[in-house]
Amino acid sequence: MKKFLFSFLLMLSTSIWTGGNITKLNQVDIWWNEFGNRNDPTVLMIMGLNSNSQVWSDAYIEGLVNEGFHVVIFDNRDIGKSEWLTQEPGFISFIKSLPEWFIEYFVDFTLSFMFDETGRFNMANPAPAEYDLNDMANDGIAILDHVGKQKAHIVGASLGGMISQVMTLNYPERVKSLTILMSTPGFDTPGLSGPTESFKLAIKESFLLNLLGREEEALWVTERALTGSRYPFDSNQFQLESKKRLEHGINTANAQMMAVGASPNRADRLKYISQPTLIIHGREDPLIPIDHGEFLSKNIPESKTLFLDGVGHEIPDQSLSEIIPAMVQNFSR
Repeated sequence: MKKFLFSFLLMLSTSIWTGGNITKLNQVDIWWNEFGNRNDPTVLMIMGLNSNSQVWSDAYIEGLVNEGFHVVIFDNRDIGKSEWLTQEPGFISFIKSLPEWFIEYFVDFTLSFMFDETGRFNMANPAPAEYDLNDMANDGIAILDHVGKQKAHIVGASLGGMISQVMTLNYPERVKSLTILMSTPGFDTPGLSGPTESFKLAIKESFLLNLLGREEEALWVTERALTGSRYPFDSNQFQLESKKRLEHGINTANAQMMAVGASPNRADRLKYISQPTLIIHGREDPLIPIDHGEFLSKNIPESKTLFLDGVGHEIPDQSLSEIIPAMVQNFSR
């Protein structure tokens, strides 16, 4: 009956999906939304770098609600409809006005600082960060406080997986279980791989397209590069999803990557995570390769894994038949 009612309401009104609330939390306006019954156990879902909450698919949220969970999503600070704390520097507007050949030169120059000599992301910040992962974890805790939940199952994807680790380490009493999707203990963890060379080329092309004002094309390039071989990139589906994400707001000038660089590596603290933990990772992830997921699973005590063949840095709806049962099982451990 619950499944039928939720699906019926979803068909009748898009507002159940696209409404949401903006609340001042930790002195920052945070957009959030909830689905299901607040009396059910809560699942707090945290999205990744440069991605707003609309990346969580309808099918994913509906699937968890149908399993009897109260689902809360939110836009991290600096993205979506949450407060944008960083704005595009004035010189970027000037760069955008220059000829394309100069913009290409600027992209090459900028990207030369993005990776270190090992090919991994360079975590040395050129300037002080306005916030770090502790602040972003505090936002998640503030949302739980706001909806009156003392504890929740925490689910984090990519950057959200980093935030969820920090939340679990800083507030263990608030976390019932932890699910980490396609994430890392830290990009600078010794011995772990950097992004693939093909994905670095996609970063370059996407950066250039953004500076040329072709945001949807930039998103297309990135999403296609993140997609694994198991479920080929679907241009038609992408157009529908990108429209929703762009309308919800993508701040390309956000400082989230600087927040990652301003935060300590978590590799030596993973042993302190005692909550039931599930590591989900695509074996073809070009951004955060599978060895990062393997490291998490080896260093978080009693953790379980779901490694998906042919899947990249993505959460395909076609894989939800594997993902949701594994999550529900982890919730009940």
